[in-house]
Amino acid sequence: MILDRIFQACGALSAFFLVGICVLVLAQIIARLMGAMIPSADEFAGYCLSASSFLALGYALRCDAHIRVKIVLDRLGHQWRRPIEMCVVLAGFAISSLLTYSTIEMVHFSIVFNDMTQGLIPIPLWIPQMGMLLGVTMLSFAFLLDAITLWRGGTPSYMRDKTGGTS
Repeated sequence: MILDRIFQACGALSAFFLVGICVLVLAQIIARLMGAMIPSADEFAGYCLSASSFLALGYALRCDAHIRVKIVLDRLGHQWRRPIEMCVVLAGFAISSLLTYSTIEMVHFSIVFNDMTQGLIPIPLWIPQMGMLLGVTMLSFAFLLDAITLWRGGTPSYMRDKTGGTS
């Protein structure tokens, strides 16, 4: 499925930004040892952290890498498990959709008002915000796909093992 490839691409971008944090921190350490500094390195590391965290959300949900407290679900009978699972997935979709809407609004206003970052190297604020926007949008899609799958009686992505069965 093409969406699975998009989720994987977001996971790869998340890893890329983690490497970016490492490179920036190491470069800053080396620069300080040489008596210099890298302008806005801390700020850019923060942007990388934000992008990495949000871009990984949808991918992590699809791969069952989110922490789930299943103690209640494990104690429910089969007739109650699916409806409650559906309610939880729909609640996740609703919350992530509200976050997506708010993030779209935030990015829109950053573009309209030409907001710039406040570090030594000013850049348009919408650029670092795009990682968050893409991440929460993909999380919403992940919840929506799992809700549709549950509605159709299938097994959601986070309950499948690596061989395609259920966990």
